[in-house]
Amino acid sequence: MRLRVDLGRRVLHHLTQKVIDRGIFSSAGKAWLAVGVYTVFLYSTLSVAYDIYVWFYDRLGLQTMSQVMSLAYVPVGFTLLVFVVRRLPWALSRYVAFGLITLGMILALKSLTVPAKRFHFLQYGPLTLLVFDALRFRFQGRHHYLCAFGLVALIGLGDEAIQAILPQRHFGVQDLLVNSAAGLMMLLFIRFVVGEEQYGSFFMRQ
Repeated sequence: MRLRVDLGRRVLHHLTQKVIDRGIFSSAGKAWLAVGVYTVFLYSTLSVAYDIYVWFYDRLGLQTMSQVMSLAYVPVGFTLLVFVVRRLPWALSRYVAFGLITLGMILALKSLTVPAKRFHFLQYGPLTLLVFDALRFRFQGRHHYLCAFGLVALIGLGDEAIQAILPQRHFGVQDLLVNSAAGLMMLLFIRFVVGEEQYGSFFMRQ
């Protein structure tokens, strides 16, 4: 009897752990290489990106830069919506989740009064996707999401640590929170809009 109960629990655990067997990369090595390259690019362009932002800010001003940094998300959101409509089966919950995440993004962007901070979502959203894809070769279920969020937050911490030693830059707690929020938004999108079952077909070429 005890053996049957243990066996039943193991079967139930196996069924509830959704394995993502397809994704962006065909191997863990390629996936982690992409994460590494993206992270190095992110870190190495910190000073250059800031200089470019200041150049545009001095010429356009606060109001225009604020509008530009917000409007940059319109084509991104529209592209994601097109992908959802064309590549995923219809489900009301999927579109409700998309709407709620969009609303959360709008509120988050409006709360950031410094335009430059709004760019963090465009930086850490793709990073989170790469990290998630790399971790699927090792983790499943909630551990997959928790590890992805933790690693993205850690990379964000490294980002701020580097800025702390750069001239005219500083360690920003708000930036660290925004980086983590960007990771959380992407993970919510993967979990509740795309779903584990459709993950491979959504991000791979048809």
